[in-house]
Amino acid sequence: MERKEINVLMIDDHKMTLVGYSSAIEVLNEQALIYAFKIYHATTFEEALYNLDETFNYRPLHLVFLDIQLPKYSNKKFQTGEDLGIEIRRRFPNTKIIVITTFDNNLLIQNLLESINPEGLMIKSDVTPSNFPQAVLDVLEDPPYYSKAVTKFLRKQQLTKLHLDRWDRLMLYYISIGTFTKDLPTYIPLSMAGIEKRKKRLKEIFEVEDGNDVDLIMRAREKGFI
Repeated sequence: MERKEINVLMIDDHKMTLVGYSSAIEVLNEQALIYAFKIYHATTFEEALYNLDETFNYRPLHLVFLDIQLPKYSNKKFQTGEDLGIEIRRRFPNTKIIVITTFDNNLLIQNLLESINPEGLMIKSDVTPSNFPQAVLDVLEDPPYYSKAVTKFLRKQQLTKLHLDRWDRLMLYYISIGTFTKDLPTYIPLSMAGIEKRKKRLKEIFEVEDGNDVDLIMRAREKGFI
């Protein structure tokens, strides 16, 4: 029986991580299952967007592995891998996405589930050579696939309903590079009152109500939002 070719784009800023993922996928190729995987790599936003614009402009994109922490990019539309995942979902609605992240806090997990709605969500510490191939098959055949840590959060129903939208994340970005609050309306289409209201809400979300902007950025960075 002829195997179905599956085009895969792996996006992670660590090349050795991509090599490890590719090796695990090769196990499936060697098992001569119904799929034949063709793998493409990207370690930056630029490489990822090039693949989306060029490589997959004339061939289908079946599966994406996405890390949400990528090197900073000059295009303010893409501040995190989450922004890239939202763009992939918009442009390739039938593509299956597996998010693999080092961060395992409830707020970020909820945010990713709401913004990207990935077919797979794995915490890197959960990934093993044995469960990785099975996760791929589950996502292709019977999604979703959640790793142990994600499933644990879901079962305990500890996920917060708070959600950070694009303007929230842009605020965090501009504050993190030293932009004063009074100057934020220059970069974000919100009134000063709207900016202050959002900043207050962000401090509540990250539990730094009595802290300053440095504390807010530190907590946001710890939880993977910057």
